[in-house]
Amino acid sequence: MTMQRCTNCKTTLTAAAVVCVNCLSREFENFDVPTEGHLVSWTTIRRAPAGYSATAPYNVVVVDLAPSIRVTGRLAPESPPPSMGGLVHQVGEENGCRLFVVAGI
Repeated sequence: MTMQRCTNCKTTLTAAAVVCVNCLSREFENFDVPTEGHLVSWTTIRRAPAGYSATAPYNVVVVDLAPSIRVTGRLAPESPPPSMGGLVHQVGEENGCRLFVVAGI
């Protein structure tokens, strides 16, 4: 997985940005981030917004990939149930959303 980092102040940007949120620089570099991390939080979406109702219920997760790199995504349907602090790894992307699976129990 790659993310953007400001070349001026080294702020990590989790979404495609035009300008750095910290120093307003327009210079970025791509860098690789781990695909494994620890589950920080999650919520189960039971009444999904239009266009996603076929996939409900699904879990939206917050994952710490590395110090100071926190991302959101979804648990893949085949994933075991989430547990706080549990190890997860990214298995792909769907419509721009990272898909994670809880490591084997």
